[in-house]
Amino acid sequence: MSLKQDKVTAVLSKHPFLITALLVLVALIATGMQLPGKASGCVLMVCGFVLIIGYGIFLKQKKLLTDEALVTLIFAAGFVLRMGYTLYTDLYTRQCDLGDFEEGSYNTWHSGYILFIRDTFSVPGFDVRGMGEFYHPPFHYFVSALFLRIYDIFLPKGTHNYEALQALSMLWTQYALIMAYKTVKLIGIKKENHVAAAFVISAFPAFTLMSASINNDILSIMLFFTGFYFGIKWYQEGSWKNIIPAALCIGFGMMTKLSVGMIAFPLGLLFIVKLIRDLKDKKEKKAGLTSFLQLVVFGVICAPLGLWYQIRNYLKFGVPFTYVLRSENVYQDLSGYTPFQRIFGFYGFPIEDYYMNLGSDGEKDYNIFIAQVKTALFGGENCRDDFTMSMAGYALLLVFLALIVISVIGMVYAVITLKKRKSIWEEISMLVLAITQVASVISFSLNYPHICSQDFRYSTPLLLCGTVFLMRAGEIKIKGTREDSAAKLVKVLSLVFFVLAVLFYAILWTYVKGEVLVVDPV
Repeated sequence: MSLKQDKVTAVLSKHPFLITALLVLVALIATGMQLPGKASGCVLMVCGFVLIIGYGIFLKQKKLLTDEALVTLIFAAGFVLRMGYTLYTDLYTRQCDLGDFEEGSYNTWHSGYILFIRDTFSVPGFDVRGMGEFYHPPFHYFVSALFLRIYDIFLPKGTHNYEALQALSMLWTQYALIMAYKTVKLIGIKKENHVAAAFVISAFPAFTLMSASINNDILSIMLFFTGFYFGIKWYQEGSWKNIIPAALCIGFGMMTKLSVGMIAFPLGLLFIVKLIRDLKDKKEKKAGLTSFLQLVVFGVICAPLGLWYQIRNYLKFGVPFTYVLRSENVYQDLSGYTPFQRIFGFYGFPIEDYYMNLGSDGEKDYNIFIAQVKTALFGGENCRDDFTMSMAGYALLLVFLALIVISVIGMVYAVITLKKRKSIWEEISMLVLAITQVASVISFSLNYPHICSQDFRYSTPLLLCGTVFLMRAGEIKIKGTREDSAAKLVKVLSLVFFVLAVLFYAILWTYVKGEVLVVDPV
């Protein structure tokens, strides 16, 4: 094999962020992030998959298909999937509270907020209560507004292409998944499980949906994952080069969505443990002082970045720090269900119904955890009218449920075997992350009793701990079986999950929604 060919996966794995940015830029220039006709997006996907599979076979024949090379190809396939999905998904399809882009008009949805910032380049100078999405911190909207201003320079005067904003979502999504994988590796999962972890993460359905969604979710998630990664790196290695990026990412993350502040629970634990260890280190007397100074700088950077907008709104207008817009959609109202029903009320799932019930047809998904599973795979999409889509979705759901069960088993196993691990505190931080995220989901859903409050996009950090515990389950030794039987089971199920996720979103463009029956709200 020539030197040039040998470097392909090496270059891709060493420079994923730069290459991702260049590819997204090429797509933006060539297509404006929208291809004519939905089929063309699918054709692009198929060509990409054929190229990746062909190159994988070539490497296999040359005995160069290492696990690292395979992981690179898996993430390349995930990128192709999301790019194809983004290019066949128009601006107003499967969006969350986007509203319509209309020049000279500032609605209270995400689109109006972006245009307001683009035109005024200032934060809202009014009480944001009752003003829709304007209660959100402004970082996402400033980034989007600046992007539009720069992009408009290259368009004919007086024309606009808001589809181009999907380039940012596409970029943040790929970065988020790369950082998720890098974070999972930091916890200390075995090398032989890296491929399985890549299968789970690289084409996770909720992130495919977010790759074309123009709201602040995916940027906040990307910053959460990146901040968490550098926080763990600081715990393991120390140094300013880790603590400062962690502070910046978490600060800007909270300036995107305040919920990123939940990272304080798992990372705070690691920070405290490291500080105590360094202060007790008799060999390195300066270590404790250095760690203390680094944490002070972390707070000085992170707190002002993350909280200034909430402090400003509180001081100027009396807006509570935890103010959240309440839905006025009567169909989504869940206030009639008890907390017991919301948590333990299971109903005909997954046999009877596995797409979200949003209330307009008389059915409501009121169980928080059922809604989490459905939205993790399908968002609010409903493909009940198509046999192929329904069967693909059902198969995807069953495999995902199996992975969840195995992940829970892996979590129990991780707790039992904690003392045997070098990464004991990193593992505990994963447990803390899982517990706080589940508690946050329950609290948020009960305090804001709407169907939309149960969406998985509010709890995506569960992907991190879920993947780690799934890999831990693969380490379990089952009596009477081969030593690696659990690992093989996890790998096979992860592969099937990856294939089904790719299949579902590769053919979603073919789905045509039938007539929707809308009933009077009860």
